[in-house]
Amino acid sequence: MVWGKVVGALAGFAFMKWPGAILGVLIGHWFDRGMAQDFSQKGAWGRFLYGAEKAAGDANFIYTLFAVMGHVAKAKGKVTTSDIAQAQELMRRLNLSSDATREAQEAFREGKEPTFPLQQVMKDFSASFYGNRDVLQLFMEQLIGLALNDGILEKSEHEVLVNVAKSLGFTRFQLDQWLMMEKAAFRFHQHRRQQHQQQRKTTSQDEINNAYEVLGVTAQNSNAEIKKAYRKLMARHHPDKLASKGLPEEVMKQAQQRAQDIQAAYEKIKEKRDIR
Repeated sequence: MVWGKVVGALAGFAFMKWPGAILGVLIGHWFDRGMAQDFSQKGAWGRFLYGAEKAAGDANFIYTLFAVMGHVAKAKGKVTTSDIAQAQELMRRLNLSSDATREAQEAFREGKEPTFPLQQVMKDFSASFYGNRDVLQLFMEQLIGLALNDGILEKSEHEVLVNVAKSLGFTRFQLDQWLMMEKAAFRFHQHRRQQHQQQRKTTSQDEINNAYEVLGVTAQNSNAEIKKAYRKLMARHHPDKLASKGLPEEVMKQAQQRAQDIQAAYEKIKEKRDIR
């Protein structure tokens, strides 16, 4: 941002000529920095001008999620009873009202249509959240988790995910990395649940390997690199940060579950490597 510097320079020059212009630029610079930070926290110009309530909102996130979910299911050729049951279960987990449930069902049906405008829907979705990368990545995480729910990701489903990711400004490489991390998170979560049920405290090598993948790192990464990856993931899934993005509360709860897995994975790695 430069408008603070420009206005400051002009105002300073009008009162004190060139010394005033220099002073005005300095004051304007401080102003620009403060405004830039505020924009970053509130979602750029759209939220600054119209407020968080005006920006996107729950309905758009839910509609897009279920519409694309239906599109992914149809990509296999036929929507199965398992696909429908999964959509219904997600509606239940999200604790949708009766009206919101009907809208989610309609979105799922629209997504199944061969004329469903995937590219335009994703473009509108991105615009409604002002291109906020954290929100868009969280959406991809939600969608990937749904696509992997049955344990099988067919080629046609993967191609839809690629198209969605590219529409939101992400690369195929990023998508594949998130797929790997999501699979690892599922396995790691299963290990944790089994340990709790059997009251075991030992950690297997498979669990350690999954913990690395949950963080998107490997055993070859340094302690500093692992810590940096952990902090970055935790910052992205922090409840307070997500609340400022205008996301549905139910979606934030699922993100919190991921944050718990990230925390647990890091604790396992810390213990293994004796990281202080």
